Amino acid sequence: GGRDWSVIHGRFIAINAASMSCACPRSPKGLSPSAHLADGTTDLILVRKCSRLDFFKHLLRHTNQEDQFDHWFVEVHRVRKFHFQPWNHDLIPLEDPSKHPENPDLDPTSSFQETNDYSTAQSSWTCDGEILHHAAIQVSVQCQLIRLFARGIEEQQDTEVAV
Repeated sequence: GGRDWSVIHGRFIAINAASMSCACPRSPKGLSPSAHLADGTTDLILVRKCSRLDFFKHLLRHTNQEDQFDHWFVEVHRVRKFHFQPWNHDLIPLEDPSKHPENPDLDPTSSFQETNDYSTAQSSWTCDGEILHHAAIQVSVQCQLIRLFARGIEEQQDTEVAV
C-alpha cells in the first residue's frame, strides 16, 4: 500500500510473469532463474518489439547458461502486481489521477478504460495453457494463502544421460 505505479509504454512481442523459476530439463535455469514462489512477487519480463532472429536468440538462451535478459529489448521488473492495457487512441481514465499521488518522473495516467470491446484486441494471454478472453488484465500476487508441504523440490539431482 502507498506505493506508486510505474508506467511503461511500448510495443512488445512477449510479456511473461513468473512467480517461480519454471526450470525444466530443456530450460535448466528456467524462465526467470531468481524468481521464488514464497516471496510475494512475480518477475514481469517485457520483450520489446525486435527482429525474429533477436527473439530467437532470447529464447535460445533459456536452454544454456547465458543470461537470457542481457539483450537491449528485454527488461525484467520484480512486482507485486501489474496492469496491462492494450494501446488504443480512445482511452479514458478510470479514476481521477489527482486522488492517487504518482511518481512525478512517470506518466501520471496509470489506469485506463478502453471504449471498444476488448475482444477485438490483437494480443492474447495464456495462464497455465488456458487462453484468457480479454487483453486488458490486472494481476496481483497473493502471498502465503495456502500451506504447501513438499520434499526434495529444491534439491539438485545430478542425472547422467547415456547416449
